[in-house]
Amino acid sequence: MSAPKRAVVIGGEMVAHGVRRVRLRMLEPDRMGHRAGQYIVLHARSGDGTVVKRAYSLASAPGEDPEFSLCVRRIPERPASGFVHSVATGTEVTFSGSWGKFVVDDRERNLVLVCTGTGMSPIGAILEDEIVRPGTRRIHLLWGLRQESDIHGAHRLEALAAAHPRFSYTIALSRATDAWPGFRGRVTDLLAAEAGLDRLFYLAGNGAMIADAEEILAAAGIPAEAVRKEVFFTPGQVRVPLGERQARQANRQRAGTVVAGVALHAGTPAEDVRAALTAALTAADLSLSAVRNLAAGAKASDELGLRAAAEALGLPVEFYLPAEVEQAPDPTGNKSTCEAVALLSAGRTHLIQTKRKTPAVTVALAAVEGGSPVAK
Repeated sequence: MSAPKRAVVIGGEMVAHGVRRVRLRMLEPDRMGHRAGQYIVLHARSGDGTVVKRAYSLASAPGEDPEFSLCVRRIPERPASGFVHSVATGTEVTFSGSWGKFVVDDRERNLVLVCTGTGMSPIGAILEDEIVRPGTRRIHLLWGLRQESDIHGAHRLEALAAAHPRFSYTIALSRATDAWPGFRGRVTDLLAAEAGLDRLFYLAGNGAMIADAEEILAAAGIPAEAVRKEVFFTPGQVRVPLGERQARQANRQRAGTVVAGVALHAGTPAEDVRAALTAALTAADLSLSAVRNLAAGAKASDELGLRAAAEALGLPVEFYLPAEVEQAPDPTGNKSTCEAVALLSAGRTHLIQTKRKTPAVTVALAAVEGGSPVAK
């Protein structure tokens, strides 16, 4: 495992109610080397001195490297967000990354960028990176917030729209005051009018918005490959997309007595996923035929290696939102994603095998509720 990267805090300010933007500069290595839309895993220190690792999207474009920003909402009882809100200038921090595939590879189609709240972090980074590239494709930003006090960076959006005719934006407020001159309602109310086959859709923010947006786009005939998503954790909120709910229901009718929970590094090839699964089943004295389905965190939904491995094995994959993982049982006292999703999918509170690690993949096994795993 590579050593954590190091950076120093060079400034911080409250940009909206409950939202702080922190500016950092790389120390080691001397550059971040990230792509717009990616995230880091920050090693935040809680009040008792323990380290809490949390993923935060980078709120700055690669052109600002070696400096970068995090824009974080304070969430009560969440030590990582408390750390970001209290960290002082001059403090050294460590992190891993950058990670993630919420990036733009297509250079032809128009972009529709949709976000809620601090989902503006990766969306804003993508916007800043794209707008300076030569080209004529249009970029339209849709940003959903509750009220005027939640808006930050409006002057920058105005400046970009004035300087670049191919960029436009709309801010939607769901709880606007009478003085608000702009759009009133949910950001997804604007989405149907944007549904064109010549466009790519980037969705970042709370799970409810993304679930609604996916249904709206699917109903409008937008193919899944034209939609990218980055689901942000929202305490207490679980809004599972319709397609995922239907897939889970279908899986409950499948044969199999075991669910295999999988977590993997970005870009892991299919053969590594298959090898890790095989090793876990062998250690538990189970055969592949015992597996009803795989389960993984939502961030792994665009991992081609996982999908290819599942297809080759004839197994469906269920994907669980961060809020679901957060609420999952924690029988080991050291909750991991692969264990959490295995338990959630299996409908159980205990594992038949805790996580087994390979360099890029971890696998945990849970017996399906109402059944018993059969040894090979």
